[in-house]
Amino acid sequence: MSLFPATSTRLGCLIVWALFAVGIVAELNNETSPTHSFKSRPDLHAPILTIDLIKPELVTPGYIFLAPYRNLDPAPYIYDNYGNLVWSGAGSGGPKTAHAPRVCTYKGTDHLCFFQGEQQKGFARGHGVIMDQSYRVVKTVESTGAGASSDMHEFKLTPFSNGTTALMTVYQPRRYDLTANPRFNIRNGLGWIVEGVFQEVDIETGALIFEWRSLDHVDPSAAWTLPGTTDTSGDGLTQQTPWDYFHLNSIDKNADGDYLLSARHVSAVYKVSGEDGHIIWQLGGNSPSFEQTNFAFSYQHHARWISENATHTLLSLFDNASNNYNWTGPESSGIILSINHIDLTATKIQSYAPPSPNLISSSQGSFQILPDNGGALIVWGEHAHFTEHTSTGEIVLSGKLADRLSDVMIYRSYKFPWVGRPLTSPALYAFSRDGEEENARTTFWASWNGATEVVRWELWTADERGGPWGNYGSADREGRFETEFFIERFERWGFVVARDGGGMELGRSAVVKTFVPSAGLRQYCDERDCAAARGLEEGEEVVPYEAEDSTREGERTTDRGYDTAHYYGVAGFEVEEVEGRRRRRREEKWVVALGVVIGIGVVWGALAVWRVGGWRRVLARKGGVVDWSVWWRWNRYSRLKQEDWWEGKGVL
Repeated sequence: MSLFPATSTRLGCLIVWALFAVGIVAELNNETSPTHSFKSRPDLHAPILTIDLIKPELVTPGYIFLAPYRNLDPAPYIYDNYGNLVWSGAGSGGPKTAHAPRVCTYKGTDHLCFFQGEQQKGFARGHGVIMDQSYRVVKTVESTGAGASSDMHEFKLTPFSNGTTALMTVYQPRRYDLTANPRFNIRNGLGWIVEGVFQEVDIETGALIFEWRSLDHVDPSAAWTLPGTTDTSGDGLTQQTPWDYFHLNSIDKNADGDYLLSARHVSAVYKVSGEDGHIIWQLGGNSPSFEQTNFAFSYQHHARWISENATHTLLSLFDNASNNYNWTGPESSGIILSINHIDLTATKIQSYAPPSPNLISSSQGSFQILPDNGGALIVWGEHAHFTEHTSTGEIVLSGKLADRLSDVMIYRSYKFPWVGRPLTSPALYAFSRDGEEENARTTFWASWNGATEVVRWELWTADERGGPWGNYGSADREGRFETEFFIERFERWGFVVARDGGGMELGRSAVVKTFVPSAGLRQYCDERDCAAARGLEEGEEVVPYEAEDSTREGERTTDRGYDTAHYYGVAGFEVEEVEGRRRRRREEKWVVALGVVIGIGVVWGALAVWRVGGWRRVLARKGGVVDWSVWWRWNRYSRLKQEDWWEGKGVL
């Protein structure tokens, strides 16, 4: 329970946290967050999904839906079970932060739903998006009333309304008297707080169906995360840093019209009346309604109903077990709980362990029960790693988008069957190093972003743009995003036809002309591509820019474009001067990092000695006088406030 049990896992977490704080660890590049490069779609920078483990005979059919952020192109993405890209949302609507893409039922048919907006620290501002199977936005859904725009944590179409209403979270800042409770450590003046709000809105009209506000039902004294104690809590002192005492992060609705809420910063799950909003029961947190017989959880995400009757409730949630500052368990996990409403107990009946022992996901995460076989898909939040499990907990699929060092994260991930039929055309690129010369060859690359029914590509070529066209042959797609044709002759023009398993034409590309490098460039090319261009080396002639008048250097504006050199530099495309600066910065940072790690070790050792009374004995021998109040005040806010409660339950 304490922040300071001497365990290697927690010491390691503290060291990693400190390294992030000094800017050492987090570095986004093509090693920590590998990115695809496609010849036919060079605009796409989709993350490479690395599959560490797959047992094909046990994996649930379907596609993996996820939305990384802090990567090069944040957007919703779809992948298959083998890690092949199926659809890049950045390729359809441009890169923009999105969260929790999933298949939803809207107007009786499958659609794609997700949140889209601007990422803030611990929350977001934006709206819900509904796309049809051709990836067209058919509806955007906003929160209603006079409050803030909707938040990232939940955008869910309600199944019992036949997809006519949506649940949305809203993070609403408010002025609030925080001086009344000494635990908040705010003494003078009016403070700021974030109220957790959820709304159910009519998708077509925008009308408010139901609204619930946390401050009407849950007092801030129930918080497990106090002002200024974490990187996302807020200190409550200003409008820009309101205290997020509740942190509402999931909503579900049952057939009776009641709601299931998860609130991370109070470590509690609530059942809320759909009639008047009163809390029917509470699981976890302060003053729970049930005794937890064999488990503890904290800082959880993604609470969902599985089933419910008059005597029992079955639900699932992702137990983070930590917020990076406090712990209630050695590792995060997906858990299934049974609540007995007769004897008022809650029991863990199934647990899904992480892919690595003692893995803690201190933020984000999701736990989806797969409908066909009782298995589960879990995303491990800040680690950009997901796993699929059988109903017994066995891991049958494991993949990741990025290393933890990249700071790329995934809030939620889902798995569903899906049929994508884009209205766009297939893309095609062609290259021939030698062109008209003897023994020349040509390579074609074909792709179609989001098309799930393409089984085979058919290639047609010609010497002239207008034909006559000859059918060169076909190639199976085999699940790959991009399919390559290698031809033992030069073909100047070409197009491809996409066909499904029955041979039906699904679409065709535009006619493209084969790129042939100039004689000067050819020396830098092989049969499939040319080397990347580089800048001039020292001593090489610089051809001056020809202009009638040049802007004086002092009057030039700075470059306001997005610099991707830091990302692609690892692949070797930076000039020596830039690489030198980066190397010096890394050396300087590691000097600071070494000092931080040594400092943490010293403090850790001192605290361990203090815990067994060592410093008191030393001071007593020397007759020293020390004021322990500063340490006591810090320590009590760095621990879980419910430690006594947990001890009473036999957890500690």
